[in-house]
Amino acid sequence: MIRVLLFTAAISAAPGAATTAASGSPAAPRVSVGRDLAISEPVSGNVVAVFSDVTVDSRVSGNVIVWGGNVRFGPAGSVDGNLSVFGGEASPARPGALPVSGTVSTPGSLLRLYLEEMHRAPWQGGGSGAAARGLRMMALSLWLLASLLLLWAFGSPFARAAAAAERDWAGALLAGALGVLTLFLAAAAALALLPSGISVPLALTFAALAVAAKVFGMAALFLLLGQKLLKNVAPPRRPAALACGFGLLAAASLVPLVGGVLWSAASIVAVGIAFSSRFGTPRLRVGTVIGYP
Repeated sequence: MIRVLLFTAAISAAPGAATTAASGSPAAPRVSVGRDLAISEPVSGNVVAVFSDVTVDSRVSGNVIVWGGNVRFGPAGSVDGNLSVFGGEASPARPGALPVSGTVSTPGSLLRLYLEEMHRAPWQGGGSGAAARGLRMMALSLWLLASLLLLWAFGSPFARAAAAAERDWAGALLAGALGVLTLFLAAAAALALLPSGISVPLALTFAALAVAAKVFGMAALFLLLGQKLLKNVAPPRRPAALACGFGLLAAASLVPLVGGVLWSAASIVAVGIAFSSRFGTPRLRVGTVIGYP
């Protein structure tokens, strides 16, 4: 189903490039999901890749849309249409401008960082020296500080979100998986179908919503875990509960092999907590009016 949607998006993205000028034969768009794509011969259509790196070493007459991957140009690579790289980087074969005739849209590495952080905690790094350990401690401090500030500013929404997650863990997990997939596919569709002046801000809006859901949901998850540990849900104990829950999940994320799985599951649940609880907003109740005729 995803391949069908991407194929349709690829054809719709550049109607002017749907046919070749010489023979009028149908275009040959290239679509890849999860597999790196190498363009070594001319493509008379669009190239769409999701969670894939693309190497362009020949002429592409249409657009190149890459979501969650990087684009590298070879010496013979060029794009007649637009280049949209969402969540990755585009690099030319030689220093200088990219060989793209149309508009180059690179909203930055926000989505790439988000995808990496979904399965790797931000305080986990590759270095082992004193500087690396110091950066990890700083990241830990910033995460805890941000969570405490959010709790101070939005204590009641966090408490409602945590209570909603406790009642339905499975629902939060499902809502998180569907929420992340929906936002990312919506961003990819916007980049593929809309002009760059509209698609890039819209895609960044979807990415910002995903980040906000992750940050809010993780703080609510910290609070819930801490309340379980302290066995206390009183409002004055919320900062201590959040700190305890944060410490528990942070320690678990550093365990080799298992930590990445736990952090990935926590990230998905966190997004689901934010969406299923509507960021902790109270549900409206319809009361019964006594004596209404």
